[in-house]
Amino acid sequence: MDTIITLYQAFVHMDLATLSNPNVLWILYGMLFVIILLENGVLPAAFLPGDSLLFLTGVLISQNVFHFGLINLILIAGAAFGTWLGYAQGRWLGNTKIVQNWMAHLPEKYHHKSEVLFHKYGLQALFIGRFIAFVRTLLPMMAGLSGLHSRKFHIYNWISATLWIFLIVTLGYLFGLSPIFKTYEKQIMSLLMLIPVILLLLGLLFTIWLAFKRWLNNKKQVKQDTTEK
Repeated sequence: MDTIITLYQAFVHMDLATLSNPNVLWILYGMLFVIILLENGVLPAAFLPGDSLLFLTGVLISQNVFHFGLINLILIAGAAFGTWLGYAQGRWLGNTKIVQNWMAHLPEKYHHKSEVLFHKYGLQALFIGRFIAFVRTLLPMMAGLSGLHSRKFHIYNWISATLWIFLIVTLGYLFGLSPIFKTYEKQIMSLLMLIPVILLLLGLLFTIWLAFKRWLNNKKQVKQDTTEK
Protein backbone atom coordinates (compact mmCIF):
# COMPACT_ATOMS: atom_id res chain seq x y z
CA MET A 1 0.00 0.00 0.00
CA ASP A 2 2.84 2.40 0.84
CA THR A 3 4.39 1.74 -2.57
CA ILE A 4 1.11 2.55 -4.36
CA ILE A 5 0.87 5.83 -2.44
CA THR A 6 4.48 6.59 -3.35
CA LEU A 7 3.75 5.94 -7.03
CA TYR A 8 0.66 8.14 -6.92
CA GLN A 9 2.57 11.02 -5.35
CA ALA A 10 5.39 10.57 -7.86
CA PHE A 11 2.95 10.84 -10.76
CA VAL A 12 1.18 13.85 -9.26
CA HIS A 13 4.46 15.70 -8.65
CA MET A 14 6.15 14.33 -11.79
CA ASP A 15 8.93 12.90 -9.65
CA LEU A 16 10.75 10.99 -12.38
CA ALA A 17 13.57 10.02 -10.05
CA THR A 18 11.13 8.11 -7.83
CA LEU A 19 9.41 6.50 -10.82
CA SER A 20 12.76 5.21 -12.12
CA ASN A 21 13.74 3.87 -8.69
CA PRO A 22 14.31 0.08 -9.05
CA ASN A 23 12.30 -0.50 -5.85
CA VAL A 24 9.10 0.75 -7.51
CA LEU A 25 9.96 0.38 -11.19
CA TRP A 26 9.02 -3.32 -11.36
CA ILE A 27 5.63 -2.50 -9.86
CA LEU A 28 5.11 0.00 -12.68
CA TYR A 29 6.09 -2.65 -15.23
CA GLY A 30 3.62 -5.06 -13.64
CA MET A 31 0.80 -2.51 -13.49
CA LEU A 32 1.21 -1.58 -17.15
CA PHE A 33 1.29 -5.27 -18.14
CA VAL A 34 -1.97 -5.95 -16.27
CA ILE A 35 -3.74 -2.84 -17.62
CA ILE A 36 -2.86 -3.65 -21.24
CA LEU A 37 -3.77 -7.32 -20.75
CA LEU A 38 -7.19 -6.46 -19.30
CA GLU A 39 -7.90 -3.73 -21.85
CA ASN A 40 -7.25 -6.16 -24.71
CA GLY A 41 -8.96 -9.21 -23.27
CA VAL A 42 -11.81 -8.47 -20.87
CA LEU A 43 -14.84 -6.57 -22.14
CA PRO A 44 -15.68 -4.80 -18.85
CA ALA A 45 -12.13 -3.39 -18.90
CA ALA A 46 -12.38 -2.08 -22.47
CA PHE A 47 -12.68 1.48 -21.15
CA LEU A 48 -9.11 1.43 -19.78
CA PRO A 49 -6.92 4.07 -21.50
CA GLY A 50 -4.62 1.79 -23.46
CA ASP A 51 -3.45 4.12 -26.26
CA SER A 52 -2.78 7.10 -24.02
CA LEU A 53 -0.86 4.93 -21.55
CA LEU A 54 1.32 3.58 -24.36
CA PHE A 55 2.09 7.11 -25.57
CA LEU A 56 2.87 8.23 -22.01
CA THR A 57 5.11 5.18 -21.61
CA GLY A 58 7.07 6.24 -24.68
CA VAL A 59 7.53 9.74 -23.26
CA LEU A 60 8.73 8.26 -19.96
CA ILE A 61 11.26 6.18 -21.87
CA SER A 62 12.69 9.41 -23.26
CA GLN A 63 12.96 10.62 -19.65
CA ASN A 64 14.97 7.51 -18.71
CA VAL A 65 12.21 6.01 -16.55
CA PHE A 66 11.74 2.81 -18.58
CA HIS A 67 14.10 0.70 -20.67
CA PHE A 68 12.94 0.87 -24.30
CA GLY A 69 13.40 -2.80 -25.18
CA LEU A 70 12.18 -4.26 -21.90
CA ILE A 71 8.99 -2.22 -21.61
CA ASN A 72 8.12 -3.00 -25.23
CA LEU A 73 8.52 -6.74 -24.61
CA ILE A 74 6.39 -6.55 -21.46
CA LEU A 75 3.63 -4.55 -23.14
CA ILE A 76 3.62 -6.72 -26.28
CA ALA A 77 3.25 -9.79 -24.08
CA GLY A 78 0.41 -8.11 -22.15
CA ALA A 79 -1.44 -7.19 -25.35
CA ALA A 80 -0.95 -10.62 -26.94
CA PHE A 81 -1.95 -12.59 -23.83
CA GLY A 82 -4.93 -10.28 -23.34
CA THR A 83 -6.12 -10.86 -26.89
CA TRP A 84 -5.68 -14.61 -26.46
CA LEU A 85 -7.78 -14.34 -23.28
CA GLY A 86 -10.53 -12.66 -25.29
CA TYR A 87 -10.28 -15.37 -27.94
CA ALA A 88 -10.51 -18.09 -25.26
CA GLN A 89 -13.60 -16.45 -23.76
CA GLY A 90 -15.27 -16.42 -27.16
CA ARG A 91 -14.31 -20.00 -27.98
CA TRP A 92 -15.17 -21.69 -24.68
CA LEU A 93 -17.39 -19.24 -22.79
CA GLY A 94 -19.10 -17.37 -25.62
CA ASN A 95 -22.52 -18.88 -24.96
CA THR A 96 -22.43 -18.32 -21.21
CA LYS A 97 -24.72 -15.74 -19.67
CA ILE A 98 -21.92 -13.62 -18.22
CA VAL A 99 -20.06 -13.20 -21.55
CA GLN A 100 -23.29 -12.52 -23.42
CA ASN A 101 -24.10 -9.87 -20.82
CA TRP A 102 -20.68 -8.26 -21.30
CA MET A 103 -21.20 -8.09 -25.06
CA ALA A 104 -24.69 -6.67 -24.66
CA HIS A 105 -23.33 -3.74 -22.63
CA LEU A 106 -21.08 -2.55 -25.47
CA PRO A 107 -22.59 0.15 -27.72
CA GLU A 108 -24.07 -1.10 -30.97
CA LYS A 109 -21.62 0.96 -33.07
CA TYR A 110 -18.68 -1.05 -31.74
CA HIS A 111 -20.47 -4.32 -32.50
CA HIS A 112 -21.08 -3.04 -36.03
CA LYS A 113 -17.46 -1.92 -36.56
CA SER A 114 -16.15 -5.24 -35.26
CA GLU A 115 -18.48 -7.30 -37.43
CA VAL A 116 -17.67 -5.30 -40.57
CA LEU A 117 -13.92 -5.58 -39.97
CA PHE A 118 -14.04 -9.26 -39.09
CA HIS A 119 -16.27 -10.39 -41.94
CA LYS A 120 -14.39 -8.26 -44.49
CA TYR A 121 -10.79 -8.97 -43.44
CA GLY A 122 -10.93 -12.03 -41.18
CA LEU A 123 -7.98 -12.27 -38.81
CA GLN A 124 -6.27 -9.43 -40.66
CA ALA A 125 -8.82 -7.21 -38.92
CA LEU A 126 -6.69 -7.57 -35.78
CA PHE A 127 -4.17 -5.18 -37.34
CA ILE A 128 -6.81 -2.48 -37.82
CA GLY A 129 -8.80 -3.26 -34.70
CA ARG A 130 -5.74 -2.84 -32.45
CA PHE A 131 -5.95 0.91 -33.00
CA ILE A 132 -9.68 1.22 -32.20
CA ALA A 133 -10.74 1.28 -28.56
CA PHE A 134 -13.41 -1.32 -27.62
CA VAL A 135 -13.04 -2.96 -31.05
CA ARG A 136 -9.65 -4.45 -30.12
CA THR A 137 -11.35 -6.02 -27.08
CA LEU A 138 -14.36 -7.34 -28.97
CA LEU A 139 -12.65 -8.71 -32.11
CA PRO A 140 -10.75 -11.56 -30.39
CA MET A 141 -13.95 -12.75 -28.77
CA MET A 142 -15.67 -12.76 -32.16
CA ALA A 143 -12.75 -14.78 -33.56
CA GLY A 144 -13.22 -17.31 -30.75
CA LEU A 145 -16.97 -17.49 -31.32
CA SER A 146 -16.39 -18.20 -35.02
CA GLY A 147 -14.20 -21.20 -34.16
CA LEU A 148 -11.17 -20.03 -36.16
CA HIS A 149 -8.03 -22.15 -35.86
CA SER A 150 -6.04 -21.06 -32.83
CA ARG A 151 -2.56 -21.42 -34.41
CA LYS A 152 -3.36 -18.95 -37.17
CA PHE A 153 -4.98 -16.64 -34.64
CA HIS A 154 -1.82 -16.62 -32.47
CA ILE A 155 0.36 -15.59 -35.43
CA TYR A 156 -1.84 -12.62 -36.28
CA ASN A 157 -2.24 -11.82 -32.60
CA TRP A 158 1.46 -11.52 -31.80
CA ILE A 159 2.33 -9.63 -34.99
CA SER A 160 -0.51 -7.11 -34.53
CA ALA A 161 0.32 -6.69 -30.82
CA THR A 162 3.96 -5.97 -31.71
CA LEU A 163 3.04 -3.38 -34.32
CA TRP A 164 0.50 -1.63 -32.07
CA ILE A 165 2.73 -1.43 -29.01
CA PHE A 166 5.94 -0.57 -30.86
CA LEU A 167 4.35 2.12 -33.03
CA ILE A 168 2.57 4.07 -30.27
CA VAL A 169 5.38 3.70 -27.72
CA THR A 170 7.91 4.85 -30.32
CA LEU A 171 5.76 7.86 -31.22
CA GLY A 172 5.66 8.80 -27.54
CA TYR A 173 9.41 8.29 -27.25
CA LEU A 174 10.15 10.51 -30.28
CA PHE A 175 7.75 13.15 -28.99
CA GLY A 176 9.62 13.13 -25.67
CA LEU A 177 12.83 13.94 -27.55
CA SER A 178 11.28 16.73 -29.64
CA PRO A 179 12.14 20.43 -29.14
CA ILE A 180 8.48 21.24 -28.38
CA PHE A 181 8.40 18.79 -25.50
CA LYS A 182 11.70 20.05 -24.09
CA THR A 183 10.44 23.64 -24.23
CA TYR A 184 7.15 22.92 -22.45
CA GLU A 185 8.17 19.79 -20.59
CA LYS A 186 6.42 20.52 -17.29
CA GLN A 187 3.10 21.54 -18.86
CA ILE A 188 3.07 18.66 -21.34
CA MET A 189 3.97 16.08 -18.70
CA SER A 190 1.16 17.37 -16.47
CA LEU A 191 -1.26 16.99 -19.37
CA LEU A 192 0.01 13.52 -20.32
CA MET A 193 -0.32 12.36 -16.72
CA LEU A 194 -3.90 13.66 -16.57
CA ILE A 195 -5.18 12.26 -19.88
CA PRO A 196 -5.22 8.55 -18.83
CA VAL A 197 -6.96 9.47 -15.55
CA ILE A 198 -9.57 11.56 -17.37
CA LEU A 199 -10.17 8.83 -19.95
CA LEU A 200 -10.47 6.25 -17.18
CA LEU A 201 -13.09 8.33 -15.36
CA LEU A 202 -14.99 8.99 -18.59
CA GLY A 203 -14.89 5.28 -19.40
CA LEU A 204 -16.24 4.38 -15.96
CA LEU A 205 -19.05 6.93 -16.28
CA PHE A 206 -19.82 5.69 -19.79
CA THR A 207 -19.98 2.07 -18.56
CA ILE A 208 -22.26 3.02 -15.66
CA TRP A 209 -24.52 4.97 -18.03
CA LEU A 210 -24.75 2.00 -20.43
CA ALA A 211 -25.59 -0.36 -17.56
CA PHE A 212 -28.26 2.05 -16.27
CA LYS A 213 -29.71 2.49 -19.75
CA ARG A 214 -29.89 -1.28 -20.22
CA TRP A 215 -31.54 -1.66 -16.80
CA LEU A 216 -34.18 0.91 -17.77
CA ASN A 217 -34.83 -0.84 -21.08
CA ASN A 218 -35.18 -4.22 -19.35
CA LYS A 219 -37.52 -2.73 -16.76
CA LYS A 220 -39.58 -1.13 -19.51
CA GLN A 221 -39.74 -4.42 -21.43
CA VAL A 222 -40.87 -6.34 -18.34
CA LYS A 223 -43.57 -3.75 -17.66
CA GLN A 224 -44.72 -3.94 -21.28
CA ASP A 225 -44.86 -7.74 -21.18
CA THR A 226 -46.85 -7.62 -17.94
CA THR A 227 -49.33 -5.14 -19.45
CA GLU A 228 -49.83 -7.30 -22.56
CA LYS A 229 -50.66 -10.31 -20.39
